[in-house]
Amino acid sequence: MKKISSITAIGVLILLVASPFIAISRDWKNYILMASGLAITILSLMLRKELHKVIRIVHSAEEIKTDTYVESNPQ
Repeated sequence: MKKISSITAIGVLILLVASPFIAISRDWKNYILMASGLAITILSLMLRKELHKVIRIVHSAEEIKTDTYVESNPQ
């Protein structure tokens, strides 16, 4: 959940930096936007890795195979 909140916060930062109402030099805007894009990329890859791990666990839980023993009772 922390990663998802971080992506949201970075999105808000990008919104603020890209708005014309905040006076930030063009160089600083470029640096902030590049760092934000890199951070979003890294966070999304980390989320994807966690999602694949959860999906593997869910799929492997469905295919649990156990031995079945039947007692024969001859008469």
